[in-house]
Amino acid sequence: MYDLIIIGAGPAGVSAGVYAARKRLKTLLIATEVGGQSTVSEDIQNWIGTPHISGSALSTSFKAHLEEYKDDVLTIATNETVTALEKKDSSFSVTVDSGKVHEAKTVLIASGAGRKKLTVKGADVFENKGVVYCIM
Repeated sequence: MYDLIIIGAGPAGVSAGVYAARKRLKTLLIATEVGGQSTVSEDIQNWIGTPHISGSALSTSFKAHLEEYKDDVLTIATNETVTALEKKDSSFSVTVDSGKVHEAKTVLIASGAGRKKLTVKGADVFENKGVVYCIM
């Protein structure tokens, strides 16, 4: 039984993971990958304190920060997708795509948001080759 399960590993999920580990909460962080939407960004210019950083570098920084505080209280499960979340009497049950079920007292959903993409013919062909997206 975990104290906390965090679903998502973008900025919010990673931040929650670091804080939970620092407070010594037994935590499971579940995500397909660490970094969230930033992983597909070539140049992030609005990350406070860093004028320019690539998405892959930011993701690497997120991973390093989690590992720094991981100790024996934080478990990081990447390449996992949550398929079911169920509230029980005094806990939650979280099922991942491998079929494994995790139990926790608390669940934090930090799954982020998806980009709204241009829906015109050819936009997918030119994505990151002139067609780019920015979330303000």
